[in-house]
Amino acid sequence: MLRAFSMFSLGAIFLVISPKLRQQVQDAIGGGVSAMDFYSPYSYIAGGLLILVTMVVSFHRGAQAR
Repeated sequence: MLRAFSMFSLGAIFLVISPKLRQQVQDAIGGGVSAMDFYSPYSYIAGGLLILVTMVVSFHRGAQAR
């Protein structure tokens, strides 16, 4: 948990100190949102299915014996 928190914190720090990187991230997120809006509702269904598949794979790997 600490490792994940520190990785997100480092990413947030880079976004705070770099306006060019922050603008690129905002443009990429905005492009993704507009693409999802253009192809909706199919893109939302595909996004939901992708989240479900990711959760199933994640839980399956976490439940395996070590």
